[in-house]
Amino acid sequence: MQTASLRIEPADVMSFLPLQQAILHITGSGWENGTIILLDGAGHEYLREKARSDFPFTIGGALGRQTARLLDQQGAIAGELEFIVDCSTQLHDEGGVYQALMEAVLWTMMSWSQDNPVSTINHGGRVYQFFVNWVFDHTLIMKGMKYFWPDLKDAIDFFADTQRADGMIWENCHPATPDYNYFDWKFNYDNFVQKIGDGFWQLRRAPVESHVEQYYVEGLYCTWKATGDTVWMQSKLDSAMRAVRYITKSPYRWSEKYNIVHRGFTIDTWDYVSDDQQRISGSGFVVYLGKNEFGAFHGDNTNLILQCRNLAEMLKVAGRAEEAPEFEKLADDVEMRLNALAWNGNFYTHWIAENPDYKPDVGVDMSSQVSLSNAYALNRGISHEKCVSIIKTYQRIRREMPSSSPGEFYGIYPPFQKDFTMNSPGMVWEYVDGGVLTVVGGELAHGAFEHGFETYGADILRRLKAIADRYRGYMPCTLRGKAIEAPERTFQTLSIKNQANASHSNTAPEVPLWSTQQYLNLADLPTGKQEFQGVPFQVLDPAQSPYRSCMVLSRQSPYPPQLSLPAGAKAASIYLLNAASNINSRTGTASMLITLHYADGSSHSQDVEGRTWYCPTDSKYDKSGPRGEDTYRVAWKKSTPDEQECGVYATGVNNPHPEREIASLELSVGGARSKWLILAVTLSSAPVFFAPYDDLSSGIPDGWTGSVIYALIEGLAGVKDIGTAFGRTYLTPRWESADVPSAEVTVRYPASDGYCSYKYRAREHKLEVEFTGSAESFEVQILMRPHFRVQNARLNGHHIKTTQRKIEESSYLVLPSVPRGVHRLEVDLA
Repeated sequence: MQTASLRIEPADVMSFLPLQQAILHITGSGWENGTIILLDGAGHEYLREKARSDFPFTIGGALGRQTARLLDQQGAIAGELEFIVDCSTQLHDEGGVYQALMEAVLWTMMSWSQDNPVSTINHGGRVYQFFVNWVFDHTLIMKGMKYFWPDLKDAIDFFADTQRADGMIWENCHPATPDYNYFDWKFNYDNFVQKIGDGFWQLRRAPVESHVEQYYVEGLYCTWKATGDTVWMQSKLDSAMRAVRYITKSPYRWSEKYNIVHRGFTIDTWDYVSDDQQRISGSGFVVYLGKNEFGAFHGDNTNLILQCRNLAEMLKVAGRAEEAPEFEKLADDVEMRLNALAWNGNFYTHWIAENPDYKPDVGVDMSSQVSLSNAYALNRGISHEKCVSIIKTYQRIRREMPSSSPGEFYGIYPPFQKDFTMNSPGMVWEYVDGGVLTVVGGELAHGAFEHGFETYGADILRRLKAIADRYRGYMPCTLRGKAIEAPERTFQTLSIKNQANASHSNTAPEVPLWSTQQYLNLADLPTGKQEFQGVPFQVLDPAQSPYRSCMVLSRQSPYPPQLSLPAGAKAASIYLLNAASNINSRTGTASMLITLHYADGSSHSQDVEGRTWYCPTDSKYDKSGPRGEDTYRVAWKKSTPDEQECGVYATGVNNPHPEREIASLELSVGGARSKWLILAVTLSSAPVFFAPYDDLSSGIPDGWTGSVIYALIEGLAGVKDIGTAFGRTYLTPRWESADVPSAEVTVRYPASDGYCSYKYRAREHKLEVEFTGSAESFEVQILMRPHFRVQNARLNGHHIKTTQRKIEESSYLVLPSVPRGVHRLEVDLA
């Protein structure tokens, strides 16, 4: 019979947090010599103490419905109270630098794809959810999103459900129609494309890609770890084994010469081959056996090695240990062959051709190139010695790279100067060909933390945070690897005085106006010789007689639909100071035409997009580049009294024949209602160039930056799941490397109740760590301050024997394995 009443404070909360302080208030009688027991959400006891009327305690253990139980002196239940414990992934560091970084990357992962964190596919009566409907991208993004998102299984289920009979995993699935399309045409050989859902979804596999099955197994493994659902994992093992066996049996994936994974000649793990190979295959995505060149790329193989070992681990847990040696042996064999073939003593050589006579003209010594999968290799189980060499290689790149580079974490460095131009953007120092990839920065930082370069890892994260700050709390994945330099050029302004037929002001005697609206005019536009966006223009003054200051073209009276402007000069490009009205509301532009009439009698015509003068905008706030391709910019704009904006653009047009003299420019308006305003025209001796607003590049989903979360949580914060659902947890705080004296960290898998939470505080001669979680055991190692030694260590008030682990120049305090519960570690330093 319960004789006591229990009340908990704070009382005004829906749920409590791990490590939160609470107080039990006990009233009633018969309990005075009793005992308080606290049971976590899994029913495990994590505290037993003598009862007091006011009983303070620290909450911990498994999440869910916890119980505070009061036993009387005879062991009978005298009172009981239940309360909810819940949490989410949080990181709070003193100074807030790394908290801000995590928030920026989380926002990026949540918003990058049309402001949606997930996409869906409806197939076979089920709606599947993905971070991206590509198995490769989904798995990369899950590195960060698994700490914030509850639904992880769908993507793996989908790719398992649609797996080809021979074990091949489809790379992606996109909406389609039953009509024949480009991929039906290009991928139909050897069944690399398939329509499902009555033709309204299309499964695709770029024939050149040799990494898909590895990322499928990685996705399965990571999903199992986050969910803790071993029964679900068991149901996917046959599919995973078929996928790995497909790699070793398919001539598209397996090299008979090297007996490891091979692929066509691509940049690292990318899905398009070089220009010379595209001329053979007709597409960047396509390779033909017996026609295209194949070679060994290290990243496909290091990931196969890791995923074979992950698969063996899953087989053992699933009670199928007798099948694991097949994959352990494959991993060992591939590792031995890869190291013999591709390890050059400092890093893995990018791509090694099977044909010794294939020597493409790429403008760079390929043996010197460091490709991005070297950073990934740091986290794929290669030897510590190799990791140290790779990290030092990246530090060397940092010393050597262009001073304008945002970081040493390149797609490939040095980049290809030739032979990779046919896929957009096709420019050196952009995208994967010399672009700087923040996803690689995350992998590099994680590897640095794990291999004794913790200060370097923290520095990378700080620099990544600075990148996010530049982009208003958003983390772009791809940045230009070297600043674009303005070309040497000369300009020649052309006079439009004799062709001017209107005024851009708000009043002009007997002269047509560009706009008759009181506020929406351009009367404030500076006149005379002006420079806009780096280009000089000669702007006529509408206040001077004859008050005609601009050319207006339209198919509506009183304007002509076209005008001709004499040039009499050579030019590589033409710049127009211009704007348009009555544009196409769907495209945001109006179709215009410029025809270059050359002195030799030839001509060239090309379209020009006229852009609205009302609320003008350009690429300044776009989230993708490359900026070097901008062909127009807002040149000038003003606010109007009625709180609108109007303005004009500088638009560049390249001349395909700069060697020919341009006799005249013919300008024509397109749409029936469109109006085109031209205020000035300037010729340039160089192709169109506008100084970039920033260093954004293009081509990679920004959600890939989930690797930065992974580096923050496992690397700097040091919370690593070595079981499933944090059933066993490595706790290795490395805040010392970042000069952070205190931090509070909670890491949670929303797909399960697995979590770990700790509070860290370092003072000059004392270190304190309070920690708890859902783990059955904790393996605790703490990065120590250089030149300090442990004088005394206490766990929960009791002396504990510790050891020291050295890795490179770093020293870690190591505790014996700590069982489940709430724990407080105090370390005195000398």
